[in-house]
Amino acid sequence: MSRLRLPLVPRWLRLGGVVAVASTILYYSVFTPPGSGAIRTGPLGVLPYSTWLHALAYAGLAVTLAYAFQDSPWRDRSVLVVVFLLAVGYGGSIELLQSTLDARTADFGDLLVNAVGAAVATVCWRALTRWVRFYRVRRVEEVEMPL
Repeated sequence: MSRLRLPLVPRWLRLGGVVAVASTILYYSVFTPPGSGAIRTGPLGVLPYSTWLHALAYAGLAVTLAYAFQDSPWRDRSVLVVVFLLAVGYGGSIELLQSTLDARTADFGDLLVNAVGAAVATVCWRALTRWVRFYRVRRVEEVEMPL
């Protein structure tokens, strides 16, 4: 069975993706999140909408971090532990920030959901990398164009 080939864009672009995701999480953690009050439950009506948003946001952060460090010289498991700790640490720092804001509240349950989302994403990333081969995207100047 051949492996799926996926591009590994330059590191600065991957880190830019991490900054974009982290900034989006920060923005919606400080200001009113989308759907506040309008939607009560998430998919299947089992968990609250905010729980789904937390889990998906920190899963997205963990995936962008894992992709950013894909070509790291560290062992895969070490990278995934660091990715998990960075995502959970970021969530914890946002909860601390929310505790200082009048319009927001810090919640240990949110931190727990953030950790679960990051954990699921890192486990899925580990499984994905078993079936994927990343290749470096060449710069435009390096690509030879036929005349």
